[in-house]
Amino acid sequence: MARVIVITSGKGGVGKTTCSAMLGWNLAKMGARVVLLDVDIGLNNLDIVAGIDTQINYDIVDILEGKCRIRQALIQHPKMPLLYFLPSTHSLNVGKVTGDDLKMILNELSKTFDYCIIDCPAGIGFEFHRAVFSANEAIIVTTPHLIAVRDAGKVANLLYGYNLSSISVIVNRVRGDMVSKRLMLSPVDIARSLNFKLLGTIHESEQITSLSSISGDIFTLCDETANDFKQLALNIQNCDFQANDLKRSFLGIKRRKGV
Repeated sequence: MARVIVITSGKGGVGKTTCSAMLGWNLAKMGARVVLLDVDIGLNNLDIVAGIDTQINYDIVDILEGKCRIRQALIQHPKMPLLYFLPSTHSLNVGKVTGDDLKMILNELSKTFDYCIIDCPAGIGFEFHRAVFSANEAIIVTTPHLIAVRDAGKVANLLYGYNLSSISVIVNRVRGDMVSKRLMLSPVDIARSLNFKLLGTIHESEQITSLSSISGDIFTLCDETANDFKQLALNIQNCDFQANDLKRSFLGIKRRKGV
């Protein structure tokens, strides 16, 4: 059975969708069968980030309405055969997909895939609970900014109410030079304040900003941040990693030229 992981955040714009896509890409690159589900109904954009928006024929609502089977809605990435996507819908009828509906779909996908990664809407409303309801692991994405960390804390409190086997934190858009000068919160301190283990540190990347603005295909990323996402996938595979190991890794990366 697959590991069903929901990627969530309190604040929007912290890079949750990018982290979901890059995690799926790197896990598939390591040989795992991965499916990415975008459950941000009405405001979905995982298809654009992944560069597969022109390939969508069916979406999650079409499955529930009996217009297609689950496998017909799945999109296989043309450059990564082990990576699949289940598109969301652009319909604004967000209540049409329930937590039970999503769980039913994930139960079927779990029979085929090693990882089911859910790109959760930001915030703590109905859409958040619908996404978390079907997961058995959760990852909170935040940036090292006070507002984002505070909102991540609100999400963390809600996650305690679910029967999750693992909850961890990704700190995105980190600048090592600012952390070393104490001008930015450190990833280790952020994870400690949220009382969850630090899964990964993703550094600030101008290339991600450029790809998101122009091509939309984030998988062509080739700067040092690409290595951060690779390490993130390795940490997912190795559930027994230690936060101290990540701290040492981060301190080593931040000394690189240009960081």
